[in-house]
Amino acid sequence: MLPLEARFHALGDLLDAHAALWRPLPFHEPRPAWCMRYPGLATRLLALDDAAVERLADDNHALIDCVVRAFPALTALHRLIDLPRATRPAPAVAHLDWRVPGRKQAEITAFAAALPDVAAPILEWCAGKGHLGRLLGRLRRQPVLSLEWDAGLCAAGAELADRAGVVQDFIALDARAAAAVAYLPGRHGVALHACGELHLALLRGAVAAASPAVALSPCCYYRIASARYEPLNPDAGLSLSRDELHLAVTDTVAAGARDRRLRDRAMAWKLAFLELRAAAGIPRGKTFKPIPSAWYADGFAAWLARVARREGVPLPDPADWLALERRGWERQREVRRLDLPRLAFRRALEVWLACDRALYLERHGYRVELSEFCPRRVTPRNLLISAKRDARATGGGQ
Repeated sequence: MLPLEARFHALGDLLDAHAALWRPLPFHEPRPAWCMRYPGLATRLLALDDAAVERLADDNHALIDCVVRAFPALTALHRLIDLPRATRPAPAVAHLDWRVPGRKQAEITAFAAALPDVAAPILEWCAGKGHLGRLLGRLRRQPVLSLEWDAGLCAAGAELADRAGVVQDFIALDARAAAAVAYLPGRHGVALHACGELHLALLRGAVAAASPAVALSPCCYYRIASARYEPLNPDAGLSLSRDELHLAVTDTVAAGARDRRLRDRAMAWKLAFLELRAAAGIPRGKTFKPIPSAWYADGFAAWLARVARREGVPLPDPADWLALERRGWERQREVRRLDLPRLAFRRALEVWLACDRALYLERHGYRVELSEFCPRRVTPRNLLISAKRDARATGGGQ
């Protein structure tokens, strides 16, 4: 397998060299600059039918192939985003009261199966109701300590653990708090889909506490305290804004027909609002507040009037609602197609971010493996960073 450091720098170099493809947002820039430089690619994408767009958006390797004709160097992305898959079968656990949907159960069982054997008590980071910890406690026959800031979830998790006969204690504590590090020494820290600042706190805490092992599947990299991401490795060579980190988690499992219709409608209507706002002289890149899903129920005209009123955007008098909505759908079609080159880098950015975390642990005395713990159809957030502290390593620290 390609060494972590080599993968990290190769991905960083490709991302940096082709930033003009993935940094601009067609949602805000109707024609990114690359459209002018590579008109053949833009023309080819805009000619795609809806089925082709859906097919490409649902396949990271197909996305790469889509842009390789214009950018041959990107062929290397195929190799760089491919990671080994955990091969151990997911455990069958009878009589475990899950209280979670089937897909979430599949994520938890696959993650648990992929973890290496570590003879240490388990610390479940950002535990929720402790479903992962409860399963690991049953399988590993190790005591489990679960940290979760929501006291109500702690109480529900403790009840489920009692029913399952698992030794699992809960502590209501924000994992970002300095006090959380005190629970890491001597424990195997695990976190499934802990968001940005939360999983970074686990990494730093594990290093400071010299934890014997840590395993995490990162999620929501953009949920950080600062406006820009500071890589954990000083030689990273790639600078990212918090907004750009969103790209790493845009891969989703294909939704059903109804969900796709609702997704497309929401995008079309938002783009219609941006057109209205641009006509009023407001910059396209200016952000706006999230829009409650309930607002869509009253139809386009009521929706747009309500959003415009909230955002302080004047409506034309009279307003041609049909023309405005039609323009929104035209822009939706363009955005879906011109976004494809950007999406071709989403997995590359996600793997780069995971490598940054894995190398941080390696640099602090851990033997680290980066792999996929389940197929993408279960969850696209399927990266697993698994680390055991090297017996020769001494001390903790940052």
